[in-house]
Amino acid sequence: MQITRIHGNIVMPDRVIMNGTVLIEGETIVGIEEFSPSSAGSEDIDATGKWIIPGFVDSHSDAIEIELEPRPSSTFPIEVSFYELEKKLVGEGITTIYHSLSLMEENAKKWTRRNDNVLSVIKDIKRLARGQHLIRHKTHLRYEITNLTAMPEVKTLIKLKDIDQLSFMDHTPGQGQFRDIEVHKKLLMEHRHYSEDQADSFIEESKSLKKLADDDIHQLAELAHEYGVPIASHDDDSVEKLEVVKDWNATISEFPIELEVAQKAKEMDLFVVMGAPNALLGKSHSNNLSAMEAVQHGLVDIFCSDYYPSSLLYTVFKLYHSGMPIYEAVNMVTYNPAKALKIDQDVGSIEVGKKADLLIINELNKRPILEAVLVNGRKVCEMNYQTNAQVSEVY
Repeated sequence: MQITRIHGNIVMPDRVIMNGTVLIEGETIVGIEEFSPSSAGSEDIDATGKWIIPGFVDSHSDAIEIELEPRPSSTFPIEVSFYELEKKLVGEGITTIYHSLSLMEENAKKWTRRNDNVLSVIKDIKRLARGQHLIRHKTHLRYEITNLTAMPEVKTLIKLKDIDQLSFMDHTPGQGQFRDIEVHKKLLMEHRHYSEDQADSFIEESKSLKKLADDDIHQLAELAHEYGVPIASHDDDSVEKLEVVKDWNATISEFPIELEVAQKAKEMDLFVVMGAPNALLGKSHSNNLSAMEAVQHGLVDIFCSDYYPSSLLYTVFKLYHSGMPIYEAVNMVTYNPAKALKIDQDVGSIEVGKKADLLIINELNKRPILEAVLVNGRKVCEMNYQTNAQVSEVY
């Protein structure tokens, strides 16, 4: 089988090989050389002066929900949403996506968060991912613990290995993400277009919802652990909550609310996940912990795209140009999430024996420019940028 060589600046987990060469045979990285090839083959790629980094592993993305239901009255077929979304994702450098689907309740306001629809979409993603596709598709089930009726279905999903990550959520107002009631109220009024009376009514109703018993949550967590499904907590707002989630065999703490909670999560050997949009914008949209503040204290292991896929690429280079070694910034969206999600034996870093999921990135005035994406050693996306001088004017 023919070997393809890519020459450029190779970002390894612990260093950068300047002017090195990655050797690919079939789907696999078979060699890494600290020099450029003496001659180029027809399939070789010259990325001289550009970065060669692993494909992004996005542990938490709501993008599929938005693609399925871009407007409250517009719901698109999964066959359209799946294929159109992955074209967008690959163009952002995401080669492994964990589609985050929120199992909220039977009659959730959003179509994409109703029990039957979530269960159907999970099955459809698994089915479609076995067919023609550009990137690796996995599912992250976000289970709202006020959803009392869905527990049997969650057990079935775990046993059938239909989900690849499980997180427990509690969006009850007054704690977690919505500990600030006024911020929650403002979000309901501005984002969901509630009137003030409707927002007040919704908040009061939400406060009174019953939650799964601790024994039931523990039972689900034990089952997920038994079947090798990574478990994440969500919006941790106290050290006491961290102690509870650690007892669930959780290994991931998503979006800790305060600095001291993130610090404790690190001390407990949990992978700390923050949203890349938070880092890119410099603040949390819920008025919670700033991702950049957490980075400055060395408390972030992983960045996910959350609700904005473009944010991963730009966050990596924001961190790099702020003084972080590029390999450390890249690890936060590649190697670290792969380790947390137990797929690092195949993807997440440029190492011999791993799948050749690679990105070629140029820079213009510190702006990252993704030029090519390889998945399983095959180029699945290429963008050839042009300048005004190269494009003829049409009058």
